[in-house]
Amino acid sequence: MPFESIQRSRNVVSRVVADEAIVVPIRRGAADMDSIYTFNETGTKLWAMIEQSRTAAELAAHLELEYELPAEKAAGDIQQFLAELREAGLIETK
Repeated sequence: MPFESIQRSRNVVSRVVADEAIVVPIRRGAADMDSIYTFNETGTKLWAMIEQSRTAAELAAHLELEYELPAEKAAGDIQQFLAELREAGLIETK
């Protein structure tokens, strides 16, 4: 699993409302906003960790401990989650 830090894109804003993260991509103008993303409790915790520039390995370790997942399952889940966030333009890696 990569050890690079993950950070939210500079082109998004986010807020937590009622224990759900709401993430909005910022485009050229309000009319260009394609999507608004919401995360469940787990996604919200992972998003908060991403905002702290945590690595994929740290995110997977959180899933392992919090949900008692096998390491391979946690790593796979994180890789899928990050791939979806990257594809949506919500995160960047350093």
